[in-house]
Amino acid sequence: MNSKSLRITAATVMAAVALGVAGPAASAAEADRAPAAQSIVTQTPQLTAAQARQLLASPELSAELGAEGRAAVRAVADGQASPGVAAGAASRAGKAIIDLIKKQGPAFFKKAVEAAKKGTGAFNKWVSDLPWWHPVRLAIAAGGTDVIEWVMEQLIG
Repeated sequence: MNSKSLRITAATVMAAVALGVAGPAASAAEADRAPAAQSIVTQTPQLTAAQARQLLASPELSAELGAEGRAAVRAVADGQASPGVAAGAASRAGKAIIDLIKKQGPAFFKKAVEAAKKGTGAFNKWVSDLPWWHPVRLAIAAGGTDVIEWVMEQLIG
């Protein structure tokens, strides 16, 4: 290598560090070390206390939850839920949202499935095209990102 090549290489490395390209590339080597733990976390839907309170405030969704589901969501809303109860409450909320979608009729359910198959953007657009007062829109908005993704997975598969 001649001195010109070394200067170009050094300038390229300096530019990469300055632009932040080298940081993500360096951390990418560490990303392969824990993929199993990360996939478990993303598959279990989570529900915050605020989301749980919003879900309980919806009479239509609260009716779909049932007594045990309401108790689990209430525990999350009160901040007294263990991690297992919190995950169970989120999946019960997701199931209640799916039941609420099914309750709207087969054509409505079919549109929800078609939107879910097109991806998150299409599903969110389908939801936002519903009237602001629609119980499905209110329930999905209250559910949060994890519950929405879980609902979409269930609708697709």
